[in-house]
Amino acid sequence: MEKLYIEQTDRTPEIKFSYGNLSLRGTFVPENPDEFYLPIHEWVKKYSIAPVPETIVDLGLTYTRGYAMNYIQKLLQELILLNNEQHKVIINWYYAPNSISIKAGDHLSKKMNYIFNFLEVEEIL
Repeated sequence: MEKLYIEQTDRTPEIKFSYGNLSLRGTFVPENPDEFYLPIHEWVKKYSIAPVPETIVDLGLTYTRGYAMNYIQKLLQELILLNNEQHKVIINWYYAPNSISIKAGDHLSKKMNYIFNFLEVEEIL
């Protein structure tokens, strides 16, 4: 399966998806969220056909808005559907000290009824 890479901009995060490792880091307020999300959705759809035994999702969002969080939730819901006895999905939520992103992650974790790993880092890279 091919990797997916989308370069970070001032409005969109860096996307690095490889077989079993998915990373989103940076600001997530795309001007056209449907257009931005489409290649992500297509990649996850293909990956879902034959995922590896463990999928690790690393989220390090420095800034986002409510409408954009809906796309993050949609992505995570697609991946969580893969979680079963043969396949584990691990979601790591990275946040910087004094950042409100921990609240967004905690809210999303509770809303989705899925446990995230919350990891404090000096800076979201």
